[in-house]
Amino acid sequence: MHDVAVKTSMDVQEKMWIEIIKRMETIYAELAKTTTEIENKNRELIRANELTNSIMRSMVDPLVVLDSKGNIQMMNKALLDLTEYTEEELTGQPMELIFQREKQVDGLIFKGPRIRQLLRNGSTLDTEIEIWSKSKERIPLSLSGSLMRDSSREITGVLLVGRDLRQTKKLLAEAAAAEAHRAKADELEKAYNELQQLQAKLIQTEKMASLGKLSAGVAHEINNPLGGITIYAHLLKEDIPKDDPSQENIEKIVKLASRSKEIVKNLLDFARQTDPKTESHSINSILNGILSILDKQILFHNIKIHKSLKSNLPMILVDAAQIQQVFMNIIINAAEAMGDQGILTLKTGLASTEKSIFIEISDTGCGIPKEHLSQLFEPFFTTKEAGKGTGLGLSICYGIIRRHKGRIDVNSTQGEGTTFTIYLPLEEA
Repeated sequence: MHDVAVKTSMDVQEKMWIEIIKRMETIYAELAKTTTEIENKNRELIRANELTNSIMRSMVDPLVVLDSKGNIQMMNKALLDLTEYTEEELTGQPMELIFQREKQVDGLIFKGPRIRQLLRNGSTLDTEIEIWSKSKERIPLSLSGSLMRDSSREITGVLLVGRDLRQTKKLLAEAAAAEAHRAKADELEKAYNELQQLQAKLIQTEKMASLGKLSAGVAHEINNPLGGITIYAHLLKEDIPKDDPSQENIEKIVKLASRSKEIVKNLLDFARQTDPKTESHSINSILNGILSILDKQILFHNIKIHKSLKSNLPMILVDAAQIQQVFMNIIINAAEAMGDQGILTLKTGLASTEKSIFIEISDTGCGIPKEHLSQLFEPFFTTKEAGKGTGLGLSICYGIIRRHKGRIDVNSTQGEGTTFTIYLPLEEA
């Protein structure tokens, strides 16, 4: 019995050792597996760390990582190059080292409290700021920031990525300067064009004044011989019998002399320097009076007349007869330019400066060639066929308006029509 008990005890012990050995083998196997997994994780971690370092080294934009207390934990080479600090000088330092003395952004100073506000409310940061380098250079940055969390969603810090805006701001400043130069150039070009137009008008005025003096001299020189021709032609006509064939030739001499005297009279009207006999008149009344006469003529039967006469215009001091002559001449010219049909538009009003009254006479006629506009008011210049005009009508109009201290402007497009605008000053009224 004793032997059986001993044997039984040894069998139990053997089984226990076998079980212990099996468990130890299992534990060793699990430990080996765990060690392999740890080694794999370490290798993955090393690779991830190398990848992170590689990414940070290759980034051209500055990057900085802050811990949850706002201290600098990590940065890339771009930030070190930008701020001129070393990694040892920045690591562990408060973020105020590079963001110190920052100006207000959206009403808040960009320092620790702003980062902590970002940490508290879990928002993101996207703004433009300035950072300071080690040499105290202020560097503008476009800065974006976001929170970093661990696997349990606990906040571990803040990741900030910026972009150097110095070159961008330089380009923007250069663009603004270029735009300012362009605006200045446009302004100078506009002033130059206005000066050219003013110079052209001045040259035209001086030219017309010279022509006026010349016309006056020529008219006086011609007037006396014409008077003699007319007198002797009448005397000759009286001395020759009425049935003499020469009577017809003498009559032609008298008619041609009379026509020449009328031309001379027009020349003197153009050149006359005497002041007009002015009285207070309504421009609208003068225009309406002319239209009441002209619209009954055959020339105006197929012409529509549109009037836009401003009511309550101030009275103005003018020589009514002379102003009527101006309006009638321009209106008849307009009707002839339109031929059988067209639209004549008359408009009056106060000029933009309100120091003069304007009278606008527009037609839908054939228009005037651009090259003729500068000669339009010269004596004897006409675009009409030979024998249908002396070319003195507009010259006389020019002289009358000039003596009233006004001016005449003309705009014309061939095939579309012509607009004469007369300005008469209010200062005299």
